[in-house]
Amino acid sequence: MNHSIDRLSNHSSDYRGFIITRRPKTVISKIARYEVKHGEQSFGLFDAQAQATGYIDQLHNQKGIAA
Repeated sequence: MNHSIDRLSNHSSDYRGFIITRRPKTVISKIARYEVKHGEQSFGLFDAQAQATGYIDQLHNQKGIAA
């Protein structure tokens, strides 16, 4: 089943109730990263948006994790 990524702003998107925020590259971090949050809980940084959405899909497939 495919789910859509809804753009909220230039740097944030909504995917299955989670917020994916793009963190631009910096001098220290040479690549852009994607932070996954649900409410006030952070689920970490990912190197690609596809990795972030894949992780969210894994959470949805587990019982009792993330609505």
